[in-house]
Amino acid sequence: MSENSLFPRRSEIFKGNIFNVRDSVARPSLDTLYQVNFSFGNYQTWLQSVPNLMGPNKRSQGRDFQRKMSLLCTQAEIPGTSFETNLATGHHQGIVEEFPNIRTFPPLNLTFYCDADMVILEVLETWMSYINPIQGNKRNSSAYSRFNYPADYKEIIHVIKFEKDTFLEKGKKLADFREDPAEQALLNRQFLQSDYQSKMTAYEFVNIWPTNMTSMRVAYGDSNVLQCSVEFRYDRFFTRFNYEDPNQAIVNTPDDVTSKDLKGSLGGLAGRPPSLGGLGGQGGLPLGTTTSRQGGRY
Repeated sequence: MSENSLFPRRSEIFKGNIFNVRDSVARPSLDTLYQVNFSFGNYQTWLQSVPNLMGPNKRSQGRDFQRKMSLLCTQAEIPGTSFETNLATGHHQGIVEEFPNIRTFPPLNLTFYCDADMVILEVLETWMSYINPIQGNKRNSSAYSRFNYPADYKEIIHVIKFEKDTFLEKGKKLADFREDPAEQALLNRQFLQSDYQSKMTAYEFVNIWPTNMTSMRVAYGDSNVLQCSVEFRYDRFFTRFNYEDPNQAIVNTPDDVTSKDLKGSLGGLAGRPPSLGGLGGQGGLPLGTTTSRQGGRY
């Protein structure tokens, strides 16, 4: 093998017309299209001191607090990762090599708009207070704190990234957002003729918990929306790229019914009235069925 055989050749340098690559360079990902899902499974433990926040309520405008947190999360992050390394000197004469040792994950930073009902602040402060609660009379000098078990307050959070065409149905025109009708007609024609559509990318943060909630300044003068920034730590994250909807993996059922048996029973319910064949469990499964999500908690 010649000395320079691995260096790029002239033929590998792109010299074509921009129209040959416009489908690649004209599809950037936009940082405003995302959603944060708070897939909490232990909130009934650490939020039990505030029972009026569980489930749909007036303070959350008829939604649960997780949905309100998702809607008011104005800034999120797609995580990075890095390796701690060790040096190996002298394994090869005169060569210093570096090898990965531990993979580390940076903290996740989220910023929320604070609602007038202070639901966001109450949920976050209650969560952090449960991690290290004050025991005894809070105003007494003999009061002390003691940490709770991590399994009771560590949760799961998902950050989902999507694009403008992710949820558009094929065969339908794009929304009118161009002033020039001819340009809008061209975009509609290109979309209708295209057989490609962007899908979702999701990040799952495992065993996540809040470590730092920044102070929020209030002052006289021009009014601004109050914002709360929170730093979270977690054990690791997983990523799923280019998917439409996750598959449901059945772990068990109350009567030890297998997936094959359940599929057959669901097929027999086709066409029956909801009163006779209605399914009340999550995702259309029978009541009592658990899935692999959150260890079968919900």
